[in-house]
Amino acid sequence: FKKYSVLENSVAQTIATTGEASATTVLFVFPAMLILGQWREFDYWSIAFVGIIGSFVGIVYSVILRNVLLKDKSLVFPEGQATAKVLLTTMEDSAANKSSGRALGIGMAISSILNICQGGLQILASNYYKIVKVGTTGIIGVGTSFSAAMIGAGYLVGFGPMFIGFIALLIGWLVFLPILTSIYGIHDPQSITDSAFYTYKHYLQPVGIGVMIFSGLSTIVMLARPIWHGVRDSIGAIKNITMIDAQHRDLDVKKLMVVLGGSSLLMVGYVSYQFMHITQFSFIINLLFAIVATLVVLFIGFVTAAVAGYFAGLIGSTNSPISGLLYIGVIAVALLLMALVDHKATAGTSLLATLVMLVAFTGFAASITNSNIQDYKSGQLVGSTPYKLQIAIFMGVVVTILVVPLFINLIFNAYGIAGIVPHAGINPHTTLAAPQAAAVALLSTNILHQTQNWNLIVYGLIIGAIVLTIDIIGKKTGKFRCNVLSFGIGLYLQPDLITALFIGGLLRLIIDKKQAKIAKTQGKAVAEGLHNKSNLLVCGLVAGESLMGLILSIPFVIAQSSDALKIVGDGFSGIAQALSIIVTLLLLGYVYKVATKTKVV
Repeated sequence: FKKYSVLENSVAQTIATTGEASATTVLFVFPAMLILGQWREFDYWSIAFVGIIGSFVGIVYSVILRNVLLKDKSLVFPEGQATAKVLLTTMEDSAANKSSGRALGIGMAISSILNICQGGLQILASNYYKIVKVGTTGIIGVGTSFSAAMIGAGYLVGFGPMFIGFIALLIGWLVFLPILTSIYGIHDPQSITDSAFYTYKHYLQPVGIGVMIFSGLSTIVMLARPIWHGVRDSIGAIKNITMIDAQHRDLDVKKLMVVLGGSSLLMVGYVSYQFMHITQFSFIINLLFAIVATLVVLFIGFVTAAVAGYFAGLIGSTNSPISGLLYIGVIAVALLLMALVDHKATAGTSLLATLVMLVAFTGFAASITNSNIQDYKSGQLVGSTPYKLQIAIFMGVVVTILVVPLFINLIFNAYGIAGIVPHAGINPHTTLAAPQAAAVALLSTNILHQTQNWNLIVYGLIIGAIVLTIDIIGKKTGKFRCNVLSFGIGLYLQPDLITALFIGGLLRLIIDKKQAKIAKTQGKAVAEGLHNKSNLLVCGLVAGESLMGLILSIPFVIAQSSDALKIVGDGFSGIAQALSIIVTLLLLGYVYKVATKTKVV
């Protein structure tokens, strides 16, 4: 509205953050149903049902954990601090704010135009790969994406995590990949590129999953004691809610327990219904098994929510080991289902669907706490009332879950996901990666079919332990840090994505050093203004490409082809790659200029 307050903005951005958290879990989990052949398109009502129930449970957990985490002096909540600063700054009607607003709009315009040229007209290349054979059995490769959004994401995350991810990428594709192809052979001697990606998908990615699982497990172990003591104190505070000042008051504990109880009963009903289709047991036995499964899922959800929230407070929501926690949930739920039902008779049928849906419940619980804990912190700093933010979170969940399945179906029909194409005219090799969902599908199938090569996971666990040891040494010496999750992501994600993220992180490092010099020579206020302006420009790069991707999906769906707007032939690819290199360098230069240029009076 024309006249607004910082509290109104706090509520609005909390709703938006909740939408992001809920949509993240939808994208992390539900594409697995396509990959597993359970769905031909995204099932709206299944996503809505599981999403709302899982998110409601996650909100209850986040309320319980709020007091735990905000009272811990060791947690800095980087995104929460930054959000509060932006909320307070935007209340000032200044030329600097107007300039920052323009930067956001310019960033969106730039990335939108680039995305049209890359994904639509295809006069610019989206990525570049160079994969070659080494010796008789080895394959190595490198690649980069020219996506403005990926470069922007790397910039926002920062240099440290992206540098570790890039090192992991180099080790994975220049060391591990040739070793794995030597051990398991070249899949298709006629196509080195296809063989490289086959080995990467079937052998290198599971190692990366193992590293991320270790990241989640090590985080749980390290944070078990403080989380336990904090939760105990938090529950005590909620019970004495009437004695707490309104500015620190959460939603009434009785209402929260009603929400948790109602959600749990619906989960029991859903799981019981699923079990009736995959077992030969009586209704009573299936109901008992459903209760056990629900209690286990609720426990896993709380543990993952607590760890995700704590880690988010420690180093930020972006760096929280959500993927590792998600895969731990897959393994735990899969083993639970194998113990409860005859998996040999049902694997490959609706048992897989049941597994994915139960994992989704845990995913929503973790992602809600991971994201909204930053909102609680920013709200605390600007004076928001916690229970009002919590009402906003409930609103954000319902709106998002009811809308996002429509958009994800549109995206699927336009681009395809994880090699699955909805119709002819889409190249399976250019579909959206959906890496987390692909890992969920891979682990689910392999565990239930008992075909999982646990050696690869174990190798990942060992690598994770080595990386953690290096990180501990670096932390004690104060010279470097080696984040385990970042290393696992570097092994798991496609090389072009990691390289683009690294480029963005490197640009951030260069700009941070320049802005530090500006702070010394021209004052902190000038440097902070440039920092905010450049961050908004980069946020625009991320948002613009994402929105344009949705817009482009409309003609792609109508034409039933992602080449609907293509205006060049296949022979233009070399020129398109050269043009993309030039355009990317110009983009990096422009961001640097905006982030470092000060007005001369």
